[in-house]
Amino acid sequence: MILVTGASGFLGRHVVRRLVGSGEAVRCFCRPGSPGADWLRSQPVEVVWGYLHDPDGVECAFRGVRHVIHLASPIREVRDAAVEQFHQRAIHCLVGSARRACVDRFLTVSPMGCGTSADLPFLRSRGAAEEYLRGSGIPFVILQSSVMFGSGDRLIGGMIRVLCRSGLLVIPGTGKTMLQPIWVGDVASCLLRALRDDKVADRVIPIGGPQHLTYEEVADQVAKMLNLPRVKVHLSLRTLGWLSRLLEGLGCNPFLGYRHLELLNVGTITALDAVKRAFDFQPMPLVEGVAYQLARRQDAGFPTPPSRAERSSRTRGHR
Repeated sequence: MILVTGASGFLGRHVVRRLVGSGEAVRCFCRPGSPGADWLRSQPVEVVWGYLHDPDGVECAFRGVRHVIHLASPIREVRDAAVEQFHQRAIHCLVGSARRACVDRFLTVSPMGCGTSADLPFLRSRGAAEEYLRGSGIPFVILQSSVMFGSGDRLIGGMIRVLCRSGLLVIPGTGKTMLQPIWVGDVASCLLRALRDDKVADRVIPIGGPQHLTYEEVADQVAKMLNLPRVKVHLSLRTLGWLSRLLEGLGCNPFLGYRHLELLNVGTITALDAVKRAFDFQPMPLVEGVAYQLARRQDAGFPTPPSRAERSSRTRGHR
């Protein structure tokens, strides 16, 4: 049995689909009232409702569990104190239950740049949670990911929504922050391989896509593929952060989330061959991934593309 937290979120949905498609028994630990609760009920998974700061609820969710994929994160929470409290209480409850359940491996995904000495409270508290997991004695794999894109994301999806509705290509700040966008399906592939690959056990592994691009270069590529008239507008990170907080509260924010915007101050890049070296496949380039995303907007029945990891494994199977 594999326990997944954050299963109704952006990455969580892709991971759950892949696990179910691989024939795994999946249990999802989900907060009552979560926006993705209805979607989870439609999936062939077991759902346990509860809160990650509740030791009794977490203990119940761990019965019979052998692997944990912890993806829950307060990405929409704008209060630093609440974020730090969430990371601390959640990791303590999860690690305690995982230790008592004698799980075989504990996997988690964090933003790149996490560490106990990071300047941003979100990254610093997440780094402290990683440090607690590393010292727990539980076999672990920590993926530190660059910004992800794919169906349902806030990066490319937000650009597309704003551009299609207003004709504006909004660039946060100077737009020169370096990114390494990685397709969410490739992150899911990394997680599935990390479940049982001893080569990556007890490691913190940075992952990113096959290109280093500035935010503005990413936006220009998306706009070019849409082939729409556009006006490029640079807004300060402070202004966008204020707008993001306001619209997030109204439930209609088309921009990157407040915490995503914070990460643009940091930059998120690693070696271009990081995924290839750790997991033996080449991640999808941005243009190819965005092409799938645009096709899905035009045709709701467009199939989710197989990751390069899936395609390479199929090729090897036919040899």
